Amino acid sequence: MEAIDALAEARRQGRRVALVTVLAVEGDAPSHPGAKLLADATGPIAGTLGCSEFDGAALEVARRALDGHRTVRERRDFPGHGLGRAIELFAEVSEPAPSVIVVGDNPVGRAIADVVIAAGRRVRLLGGPGDAVTRPGLDVIPGSPADALRAHEPAAADAVIVSDHDAPWVDDVLRIALGSDVTFVGMLGSRRHAPEAVARLRAQGIDETLLARLHSPCGLDIGSRTPGEIALSIVAEVVAVERGRAGGPMTIDWSRV
Repeated sequence: MEAIDALAEARRQGRRVALVTVLAVEGDAPSHPGAKLLADATGPIAGTLGCSEFDGAALEVARRALDGHRTVRERRDFPGHGLGRAIELFAEVSEPAPSVIVVGDNPVGRAIADVVIAAGRRVRLLGGPGDAVTRPGLDVIPGSPADALRAHEPAAADAVIVSDHDAPWVDDVLRIALGSDVTFVGMLGSRRHAPEAVARLRAQGIDETLLARLHSPCGLDIGSRTPGEIALSIVAEVVAVERGRAGGPMTIDWSRV
């Protein structure tokens, strides 16, 4: 797989990677400007700069970028091969696009997935059946939702939405989600059911600062009734929180203009 194709696949999967590109070549070097190598923290994924020596240099530069430098531009000299040769490398980190993790496969959970995909984001649906129908942008992960959330650790830019309030796995999932650094943790539930879940978590010793992160009932107040309307209000709140907005109307009162 070419490095650019692998980069697109890594973004789809939500992986954090670094793309290293050759900017310039000096001397008799088995490479060329534009050669690319894609890597993550564990090693190379796709592409090559022309030889193992250059690829090794690319991996070092990629790791520096992934360790926090974000972008790294560096010239590397390679003596000892007769004529001197050198390459100039540029590494840039590709952060995974924000995704929404929906916990619980039910009509509202599926509707949330539909709205998320329509908004151009990835969505993972935890707890669905093993033979669930999927489509581009949707990953259905069967089995225990809590185990799936642990195994597929969410990124800081992600949102976790619990689409049930009284399933047996709710408390475990909320503990994991609230203890992570995700942007948004929400749970469906009425103003009667939400306090019951919070009371259970408080009785289990969950820190108050973590409980304060929970959005429940979640969604903007648009009077939603159907699964699609509920999903629309929830995804709108996720975006509003992510962008630091209140989520109110933007209309202008034209009668005063």
